Amino acid sequence: MQVHDLTLMLSLFIASMTGAIVLSAITRMSQTIEGARYWAIALGILSVAYLSQLTLQELPRSIMVVTFNTCLIVGHAFWLIGAWHFVHSPPSKQKVLLLFVPILVVSLVFTLIIPDRSIRLLVIGVWLLCVRANYAWVLWQHAKQDKNEYIAVKITVSVVLLELILSFLYTLYGAFGALPSIGEQFSWVGGYTWVVALIGIVAGIPLLMLLSAGRFVRKLEYAAHHDELTALLNRRGLTKCLDNIMPLSQRKCRSLTVIMLDIDHFKRINDTFGHLTGDQILAHVGRQLHASVRASDLVTRWGGEEFCIVLFDTNPAHALQLAEKVRHAFTDSLVQVNKQVGEVTLSAGIASTETVSKAAFEATQLQADNALYQAKHNGRNRSELHLIEDV
Repeated sequence: MQVHDLTLMLSLFIASMTGAIVLSAITRMSQTIEGARYWAIALGILSVAYLSQLTLQELPRSIMVVTFNTCLIVGHAFWLIGAWHFVHSPPSKQKVLLLFVPILVVSLVFTLIIPDRSIRLLVIGVWLLCVRANYAWVLWQHAKQDKNEYIAVKITVSVVLLELILSFLYTLYGAFGALPSIGEQFSWVGGYTWVVALIGIVAGIPLLMLLSAGRFVRKLEYAAHHDELTALLNRRGLTKCLDNIMPLSQRKCRSLTVIMLDIDHFKRINDTFGHLTGDQILAHVGRQLHASVRASDLVTRWGGEEFCIVLFDTNPAHALQLAEKVRHAFTDSLVQVNKQVGEVTLSAGIASTETVSKAAFEATQLQADNALYQAKHNGRNRSELHLIEDV
């Protein structure tokens, strides 16, 4: 069955414009979805490329060719830029310029100065092959590290590989002058290449929406379970982590230890130096705790200036050493971050139990909180250890 090239151009225009509108709407809902804005721009520019084939037929062919090739190149460049942003690897301005400025110059040279369609198709075709392959590779490498996005990326890469095969044939035919211009007559290579491009857009838009929406949901979930200022778990996040790991911990761990930490005279710091300085100190506590504990330990901003560390299979003596290490490291390093405040200290309370359960954690946390209160009562800037036999 033969489908006219211009019919495919109309279908590509409608699909691209629809995708641009949908992704723009998703971007407006959340500016934090990396890549979605660039994908929306890419689809918008590509829709202009396809529209030019429908609306500029009566103008000099060079104008239509320049418009089409320029939009095609810039659109696919933005598509790749979106992928780089999506995988948290935003390119530099120099990299962006090197991506599409040289190929634009070459395209213009072989359109306006040295008109040679075969060379132009070859150069642009090879560039598009490299860009699409890079796009698939970037997403594939990212999907290996993010199982939540693996299936969507796997389908996307499969479609791109099909595009690459037909684009290679399209480029090869164009290089040997065997490819008629768009709208002149049907060519199975050109026709099916544009059909696959249409499939790529029609299938790609829902996949991009799925990737963007999935990223948005995970960001919401992260925000719901983490403290924005310190990047530590909040109490809801700690509860979820305990619910997830407690069944395994009950079988493999023999003890549970809780360390409660509090910044000494924090209200006085806020009143004297302002809440911005207070926030800087809280953020510094978060960084120090991240650097001091094991990956298996749970660290939480319990509330205000109070923090909680949950340790499994750690005896009270080691927990006391950890608390002292954190306290001294925080005080020593904060001087380098903010010399205006002077010395800021932490107090710590520690409690331990040999029963690993949710109820045991709640009781042990209260004991650690009481030990923290005792440290405050005994002069602050110290750690107090409270032992309990069982809960």
